[in-house]
Amino acid sequence: MFVYLKADLLEINIMKNRIKELRRTKGLTLQELAELVGSSNQQISQLETGRRRLNVDWLERLSKIFDCHPIEILDDGVLAQNEREKILLELFRGLSDEQQQAFLKATAALAKPELILGTQKVQ
Repeated sequence: MFVYLKADLLEINIMKNRIKELRRTKGLTLQELAELVGSSNQQISQLETGRRRLNVDWLERLSKIFDCHPIEILDDGVLAQNEREKILLELFRGLSDEQQQAFLKATAALAKPELILGTQKVQ
């Protein structure tokens, strides 16, 4: 369960969302996503285009399917600490699954080589 401030809820009514992008990234059709969240493809289409209000209930239901934080469903809802992280995340999202795995492995090797090599640093 996620906690939202009243101001967050007001923002939801005026912000664009990334439902279509996330749905396509998961390889889901409107109908498939609708079935997963217990809705109709018409409702999902209305959510994607902003003709239907995206409330907290919808954010939580969709975030479970998309395996993300609910705020990430909102347009520019990136949970980045700075502009570099935001750019990195956007670039990462454009990679294929195989490319993402390779990127993660390379990044982990740079950040914590002992995890990749299976060794521990000797002091």
